[in-house]
Amino acid sequence: KQWYQRRVRAPEPVNHVLTGCYDELVRRWDTRNPRTPLQTCSVGGGVWRLKQSRDHILVAGMHSGFHVLHRETLGIVRSYTEHGSLAYGASWLGDTGLAATCSFYDNLVTVWNAFSDGKDGPVQQEGS
Repeated sequence: KQWYQRRVRAPEPVNHVLTGCYDELVRRWDTRNPRTPLQTCSVGGGVWRLKQSRDHILVAGMHSGFHVLHRETLGIVRSYTEHGSLAYGASWLGDTGLAATCSFYDNLVTVWNAFSDGKDGPVQQEGS
C-alpha cells in the first residue's frame, strides 16, 4: 500500500525532514539514515498539512482536528477539534501564537489561540 506524504524542511536541522502521512503519523527523519524515523507522533487522523513555527508544528489531522506539536519532542501541546468536518488548511499568523485553520466540507475558517486552554473559544470564525 502506498502512502502519500507531505514534507517540510525549514526550520529543521539541515539533515532532518518532517513528514505527515495518511497513516496518522508525523515523522522526523534523518536523511543520512532514511530507513528508520528519529521520532514519530500519532495525531489520530491522516496528516494533511504541517506548518512550523520556531518552537511548534501546526498539524491538520484530517479526521482528528488540528494539533500543535512541540518542535523538539513532537509531543502534542494542544488540540483543536471544533471544526465540524475534515481538517484541511492550517497556518500560523506570524509570531502571535494564533493559528488560522479551515475545514473542507463546511467551508469554515477559524482563528484560535494555539496556546490557551481552549475554554474561551475561537478568536474569530467565518463560514457559510
